[in-house]
Amino acid sequence: MRFLLMIAHELMTGGVVTMNHNEELTTAVQLMVDHGFRHIPILEGGSLRLILTALGIINGLVNNGDDAMREPVNKYGNDRFIIASQNDDAMEVIKKMTNSNVDAALILSGKELVGIITERDVVAKSPDHLFARYKIHEIANKEPVTAGEDTTLKDAMGIMAKHNIRHLLVTDGDRLLGVVSVKDILRHVIKYYRLRGRVDFDIPISRLMSHNPITIDSGASVLDAVKLMRRNNISSLPIVEAGRLMGIVTEHDMVKNLVR
Repeated sequence: MRFLLMIAHELMTGGVVTMNHNEELTTAVQLMVDHGFRHIPILEGGSLRLILTALGIINGLVNNGDDAMREPVNKYGNDRFIIASQNDDAMEVIKKMTNSNVDAALILSGKELVGIITERDVVAKSPDHLFARYKIHEIANKEPVTAGEDTTLKDAMGIMAKHNIRHLLVTDGDRLLGVVSVKDILRHVIKYYRLRGRVDFDIPISRLMSHNPITIDSGASVLDAVKLMRRNNISSLPIVEAGRLMGIVTEHDMVKNLVR
């Protein structure tokens, strides 16, 4: 485990956007698209009950299609988060997140929700030296989940839900064509749901994937990857060498590596 002299308050993002348990999922999707976050705590009677994630929304769309957009957010929230206080040791909070296999810690002051720590916060705000020791190939996923460019959006969402991943690499053999993220999907969903009251889930993912994604070499340092992510506001980097896809590294991989 690395040495991190920080408290939770220094890592957290304040001003957390919350939703009431009976608000529509449509509102949650719009909030995530507008503000660029992936987590919304859900309140009932003013008390914290659940957390809604971008991947939870994807699961809802896989199971219920357009109908999910009109349903209450509590149907798609979950209780997979940890609670911490502002003065808790930051590394202990990160360790609890990884040990519990959750990607968010909600920070309370008494009973008041004052902040959230996500994997993005950890990667964005932790000191550089914590990431300098390892190379990408030491922490990367060398067998990433992939799909062809003709895969439908519906099938792509099913793959992401099944494997619990936020990024799906689009390939032709071992050649990387693009990346589809949960954010790409939510942008598409809210745009067409607002315009037409329905979403075409049968379009090929080539229509909404990010073309020419930023990539990294397996021999680069983890710090190199962190700097690329911070600079470009992205949360994953495909690993490409000599035109061949070799794997992927994500914020999740980096956070796990901090506490091993």
